[in-house]
Amino acid sequence: MWSWSRRLLVGSLVAVSASASLLVLPTAGSAVPGSSAVTAARAADRWTTTDAMVPVVVGPDDDVEIELDTRLYVPRGASRGDPRPAVLMTHGFGLDKTSNEVVSTARFLAAHGYLVLTWTSSGFGESGGCITLQSADWDVKGAMQLVDALLEPRRDVLRDRRGLVLGTIGGSYGGGIQLPLAAADRRIRATIPGRTWNTLQYSLDPNNLVVEGDRSGLDHDAHEQGVFKQEWTTLFFAAGTSEPASGGGGCTEAKLASGDAEEIAAAPSCLNFYLDVCRIFDLLSTTGDADQQARDHIARASAATFLDDVDAATLLVQGQSDTLFNLNDAAATYRTLRQRGVPVAMTWNSGGHGGYVSQPGECEAYDGTLRSVREMDACYLPQRQLQWLDHWLRGQGRPGPGFTWFEGWRVHRGDGPNSDQYAAARTFPLKRTTTVRLGADGLMHRRAEATPEGSMSFLNPPGGVPAAYTETSNFSGPGASPNLAMPTTEETGQHVAIISPRLKKPLDSVGIPRLRVTLENTNTRDLVLFVKVYDAELYGVVRTLVHRLITPVRIPAGRVGKPVTISLAGFAHRFAAGHHVQLVLAATDQTSYNAKVADAVTVQLGPDARLTLPGRARFGRAIPGLGR
Repeated sequence: MWSWSRRLLVGSLVAVSASASLLVLPTAGSAVPGSSAVTAARAADRWTTTDAMVPVVVGPDDDVEIELDTRLYVPRGASRGDPRPAVLMTHGFGLDKTSNEVVSTARFLAAHGYLVLTWTSSGFGESGGCITLQSADWDVKGAMQLVDALLEPRRDVLRDRRGLVLGTIGGSYGGGIQLPLAAADRRIRATIPGRTWNTLQYSLDPNNLVVEGDRSGLDHDAHEQGVFKQEWTTLFFAAGTSEPASGGGGCTEAKLASGDAEEIAAAPSCLNFYLDVCRIFDLLSTTGDADQQARDHIARASAATFLDDVDAATLLVQGQSDTLFNLNDAAATYRTLRQRGVPVAMTWNSGGHGGYVSQPGECEAYDGTLRSVREMDACYLPQRQLQWLDHWLRGQGRPGPGFTWFEGWRVHRGDGPNSDQYAAARTFPLKRTTTVRLGADGLMHRRAEATPEGSMSFLNPPGGVPAAYTETSNFSGPGASPNLAMPTTEETGQHVAIISPRLKKPLDSVGIPRLRVTLENTNTRDLVLFVKVYDAELYGVVRTLVHRLITPVRIPAGRVGKPVTISLAGFAHRFAAGHHVQLVLAATDQTSYNAKVADAVTVQLGPDARLTLPGRARFGRAIPGLGR
């Protein structure tokens, strides 16, 4: 591990030949200002591209030979006398190096003077091998060999005493590889993971129950079991297994070449994945439970496993409407890196997986839109990312704020980068919070002595059906095709709701809410529930689920009946004056693997049941009788 105290001192970037190599990069002391504004830039460089199939050797035992399909973008000004930093990028799940997100980003960075090495990950497109989830045992090894083969021999790539000066960028699947890669390869100085996971265990089998002693509430891999995110995971598994039908990947060939009799025999029923992944999917789909082998396998493809070895300056970009990889994923990574003293910043943009397109002047590359360099130059997110790379790879300018977030309730003027709708702070989390007590009258109260004690109950139906509806995963955003979104619904008798008095003033709530509550059940098994926050009007007659977000929770049987703390899904949302905050605890959700055994759940309410919201709320008086 490379300590930031040992890095080179802050100074100017010295233009020297590759053999002299005296690049001076910023240290962790190069902190962040408080403004969210970025300035439109005009790219000057043209570029050329070269495609190549590159052989690599991967696998836990370094015995699997495959080829990866690459494309190298080289700015025409790059030379031995004027070497440039290089940026690595791969694509989202199911795509390849020619996808809109990769091409738009690579052209933009090349036009701003960076070499950009893009590639198609194994199991997709023209690359060989199976889909291996961006694992340290497979994909990370392949990426490092691409650098060795295509960038190390070049004299137009910038170097310093540590070697090549590299950054990484990419979203979703292309974001998941970056921090494990940075942990393994000290040549990487800056990373920009977008809309991606902290640990796949949390993202696909989440449990938002806070473990004892975890003050952050973000220790996501501390649970043995979660609530299987069945709808999202099934979509991705189906997409992966269908890749060979469209001519992509080379998994069958890799299995045949391995000589592994078990893999070869199972190849027709486990398309484009190795058996371990198929077994994990089958186990979760049929039982809702993971075993230790599954947890160990997933850990090798999770950033959280490797963060203690990451020293690359990291800008995390995560979508507020993302129900696959939510804001808590990015917050967990941010918290760990910041505690270690690694330079880290975080941006919560407007979109996310599921058909949520960028807002005007924002331009998140991963929304599927092909954009020109000129369009990217006039957008907030590309300029924010360029600002980060320029600072950490070139030693130019400031890195930008420590935390920025999109505020959809503000107005963009419509010209240039959308700084109008982004706010900034030096760090996350923001300091202001509001705590309310949850009363047995169905109302939120500010004062403990005014909060009535008692309980409310709801049922879990046999088989977990019928279930509440919050979204159709991947097909609920305004840009989804097809768009299968329907109004959210809660099943009668399967939920309880507690509502606040009307807000006297708007509540701008930016962060991760937290719930403290005691729940009991009758079936003596683990207790599964889903926690939600609604923006309500007229005491809940009209209500909107904030960003369609849910918080799955699985309380082990041994902790049922004891007070527990739950970290809710984070959001940035304005509750308008006159509106209410409504908390819902529900037994089921159509997106997930619900508890199959019938159950009756009791929520103990009173002064000790508390909800803490980000932001400073000013409530009016509660009206008795309107809370249930």
